[in-house]
Amino acid sequence: MFTLNFKASNTYYVYLKIISLNLIKMKKILLFVLLVISNIIYSQKITVTPNGLRNSEDTEKSFVVIPVEGKNAKQIYDEMIKYINKTYKGGEEVITGKTDGEYLKFKTFVPNFASLKNGMKIYFKANYTTELSFKDGKIKYEIIDIKMINDSNYELYFTGSGFSFYIYDKNGKLKREETKIEIENYFNENITSISNFLNSKVLEEKW
Repeated sequence: MFTLNFKASNTYYVYLKIISLNLIKMKKILLFVLLVISNIIYSQKITVTPNGLRNSEDTEKSFVVIPVEGKNAKQIYDEMIKYINKTYKGGEEVITGKTDGEYLKFKTFVPNFASLKNGMKIYFKANYTTELSFKDGKIKYEIIDIKMINDSNYELYFTGSGFSFYIYDKNGKLKREETKIEIENYFNENITSISNFLNSKVLEEKW
């Protein structure tokens, strides 16, 4: 009788162990699925094309959409004002246009924006304008104007020819891959920074 009870108890233990292992596997699968979904949600990125900055998933679009969970348009707008005040030295002085709860336009200057090799390495600074439109749960992010120049006031173009500085030639052939990647990295890091801040994640501070 004791042997039978022991076997039953042992079988029950093995059964529980199997269930426990299956639950762990299911949790891992669920976590993986959630990570994949998260990457899909935040997958819209900027790419550099012969026609300028475009959505990497649809180069007909010159904007990307940044999802913001659980906030309406006015809340996102107010948080974006906080972001500007926290990340820009002049705070709201960089804002050149706004409609409360709907629209923001602001200027950015980047002293070390991109570089290219032309015998020697040449560095370019940038002035650009960001335009944001707000809806419940999302922002439309678009760079509507950008000028890239070096210290000698020579401009870097997305498409060009001859002795000018350019990323693509007039036939659409990529000539400056490293410069293209630098510009893409800059704007995609900017999008990530905004997304993290608006989705209540910690904004990294540089001391």
